Amino acid sequence: MHGGEESENEPLVDRTAALSLRSKRTERLRRKQATREKKQRARASLSNLPTELILEVLKSLKPSHVFNFALVNNRFYSIVRANSRVIGDEMIRRRYTLLAQCFPVPNLLSQVDPLIQPLLLDPPRQKNLVLHTRPYQHISPPDPNLICTCLTCILTWNNLCLVLDFAHWQKYLDAGEPIWMVPRGVLAVWNQDLIDRNARIVRKAFEDSLWHAHILEKHLESTVRSIRRHQANKGNKRKHVEMQEEDAASGTDKFLSGEGPTSLEFPHNRDLYYMLEAYLPNRWWRKAEKKWVYTIAGQHERDLELVVRFAAR
Repeated sequence: MHGGEESENEPLVDRTAALSLRSKRTERLRRKQATREKKQRARASLSNLPTELILEVLKSLKPSHVFNFALVNNRFYSIVRANSRVIGDEMIRRRYTLLAQCFPVPNLLSQVDPLIQPLLLDPPRQKNLVLHTRPYQHISPPDPNLICTCLTCILTWNNLCLVLDFAHWQKYLDAGEPIWMVPRGVLAVWNQDLIDRNARIVRKAFEDSLWHAHILEKHLESTVRSIRRHQANKGNKRKHVEMQEEDAASGTDKFLSGEGPTSLEFPHNRDLYYMLEAYLPNRWWRKAEKKWVYTIAGQHERDLELVVRFAAR
């Protein structure tokens, strides 16, 4: 009795195992599967490339393509995030050299001499700047505690915000549909959301040249579309920017180096978008040398000298 009870209480051990398949058909299938896996591992793909080669590929793309690339997987996202400045700098050098001189990034207040910062933030001075910071419905005013508010940096901020707003309305301009207008004195939620979004993108460009390149990419696309609209308007006899289809397809701003109309007047409202063809401020055409002269370099430093001079008075 006792021996029977002990045998009944012993745990059962599963001794089953997969049967070895030795058929010729199974062996052929295994060899084919191994061959397929070997070919897949040997196949070239971005995922298998070293980071250095991936970066070289990314530098040749457009900024929007790089942002899409970063969404593929965690490795690609990490590569873009860790090297965004290197990628952006090279994109600007290859594609947007001229536009970068027309639309530089404003200086941060923290980059200004600490002795000058209080002079920039002086309340009476800030009040006098209202002409350049408050009246626009299509541009968010700059934060004086974040960016330098010398006149050059304010205008630079306004220009970057403007080109993003201009890009937003391109589909309306292409289709001949009226741009949405905000009645004077009315705070429209959709408009506030739009200009706030544009301001966030511009702030990203302060320390990340990939975002700066993205803004320049958007404006180059807007400029190409605008030139096409004006070329198609046979009734418009003004001087136009010369552009061939290969120029438009190139994805670079090189064709904008040719002689064309100057664009020094700031579009202070969206009504002016209809006639805006190529907004490229901070440059003028030198006829004798037949080239554009870019005027923004050194202007920030000269403006700060004026701020100090007026404060001393």
